[in-house]
Amino acid sequence: MSEKEKIELNDKLNKALKDSYHKMIDLKKKLDQTVIIADKNGMPIEVSAEEAERIAHARS
Repeated sequence: MSEKEKIELNDKLNKALKDSYHKMIDLKKKLDQTVIIADKNGMPIEVSAEEAERIAHARS
């Protein structure tokens, strides 16, 4: 596999992960559920789906 193919595969996988995460957040918002994410120190915290979405947008 060439470097170009590796980069393209990596980009494709990253997009799929982002899409999957956004679908999960949308579903959890509809169901009024919380999400477990890592804080800035790597410790797990529980936040609302809306807050998780805000944090994800701020990080991207």
